[in-house]
Amino acid sequence: MTLTDPRWDDLTNSDWDAFAIAWNAELSGNDSPQPLPELPWLLDDPPTTASEHVVPMNFTASPEAQWKFILAAYWHGNENTHGHLAAGPVEHLLGNHGDDYIALVEQLASDDPLFAAMLRGCYQYRMSDEVWRRLCIARGEDGEPSDARESPS
Repeated sequence: MTLTDPRWDDLTNSDWDAFAIAWNAELSGNDSPQPLPELPWLLDDPPTTASEHVVPMNFTASPEAQWKFILAAYWHGNENTHGHLAAGPVEHLLGNHGDDYIALVEQLASDDPLFAAMLRGCYQYRMSDEVWRRLCIARGEDGEPSDARESPS
């Protein structure tokens, strides 16, 4: 059973941008904290950093909300932060909702070579073989993935 918190769907585009900017700043080692919007939290003592909200978001936000975060984090990020995006939120979304999101990923990768390059940081995780094959093609491989099929963690 998946616990989806509908409050993630209430975030505005500005909230997603602020969340993504704060996360990317943390990943870049920026010492001056970026303001966070009010983010959903189900337990006592909510996290104080964007990074501490990302993993729970992967498990409690709707796939639509996760996609909004991925786009915001990508556009506000850089090549140094994109690896975290690929190996975290992108892997998680495609591992759980790949059939619904792979076409969007393919389109963005086709339009943006930097996005396609970012996808090289993904492992198969829980993606179906077909979603994994399509992701590998989107990132510039021939459809016969040579990368590890499981996350090294």
